[in-house]
Amino acid sequence: MIWRLRWFYFLAYAGVGTWLSYFAPYLRGLGFSGEEIGAVTTAQQLTAVPASLVWGSIGDRLGSPARALRLCAAGAALTILALPFARTPLSMGAALIAAAAFGGGIVPLVDSTTVEAVRHEYARTRLWGSLGYIVSAQAMGFFLAWRGERPADLAMPIAYVACVVTYAVLAQTFPPSEASGDRPHWRDAVAILRSPALLFILAVCALHWAALSPYHLLFGVLVRDLGLSSRVTGMAMALGVLAEVGALLVFPALERRFSLRALFAASFVASIARWALLSRTRSPAALVLLQLLHAFTFGLWWSCAVEAMQRTVPARLRATGQAVFYAVVFGAGNAAGYALAGAGYDRLGGVPPLFLCAAAVEAVPLLLLLFPLTPGRGRA
Repeated sequence: MIWRLRWFYFLAYAGVGTWLSYFAPYLRGLGFSGEEIGAVTTAQQLTAVPASLVWGSIGDRLGSPARALRLCAAGAALTILALPFARTPLSMGAALIAAAAFGGGIVPLVDSTTVEAVRHEYARTRLWGSLGYIVSAQAMGFFLAWRGERPADLAMPIAYVACVVTYAVLAQTFPPSEASGDRPHWRDAVAILRSPALLFILAVCALHWAALSPYHLLFGVLVRDLGLSSRVTGMAMALGVLAEVGALLVFPALERRFSLRALFAASFVASIARWALLSRTRSPAALVLLQLLHAFTFGLWWSCAVEAMQRTVPARLRATGQAVFYAVVFGAGNAAGYALAGAGYDRLGGVPPLFLCAAAVEAVPLLLLLFPLTPGRGRA
């Protein structure tokens, strides 16, 4: 089972690497404005928010997140087949909304399945996702450059569809876990939102993730606007994820020595520096090397977030808790961030000013850590 989960993560995040690095430039090649790019991706995220909650609750109600994951992945594979045929904002938005209705449940369900199946091997299993991201971001950058940097190259959506279909097939081989007799009710899922510690975690993480939106949505556009090759995007993304892998590996040692509050703070401080420097960077070497700070922006932050959620959410509501986190942080955080980043690209005249805005937003969760209710060492 552990090897199947590792390959699932590899394929799922290979898709993410392709998507985050090259989807916005693909839409620009189709003639989409920054506001239209923001609108279609925001619609996708707004759909993913309720979808993740529904699929997480289904996983807990079935007593087996793996069983729900098989259904969710199959639906994602079928709906994403429309992506290469969408060429206008309306058709693209419809395709993304349909895919998000299923795809929104993938991450919380596979994380819940992994924690349930391998327990303390989660970090090592999740590392395969980072490896998939590195391979796809790098390979796709070189492949698009080899094809002559064609605007709206269909190789991009086809590669993403191939990743989704392949991991959906793999998901069908996952055995369902033994159903627990203690199945939660919908009211139990609502009850976890009364936890002040959980609400605090969701707030700081959603703000942090929203600040990543200019990077996730428009870094590839920045590279193209500067007249640089897609190879720069691929190398930058690959180096960033290598740094992320290093942070995941050393986190257990860091967590034994420092509180979660201190580690969260280190992540936010490094992220502020990253966005401020990116707003002024123009050389390809600097654009690539700055991605080393991804060790803090994602690797350290994600490790802190997973640990904080494990301390805060009861085991029998694990899939629901992961779904709530996904909905609020990745769903609502992305929706707000993508909409503002897309509109800001048109109104502010490019990507660099958006990174200054991201640095300012990143300061808010850092300030929130000064409040007494924080996920410090030994507590959620």
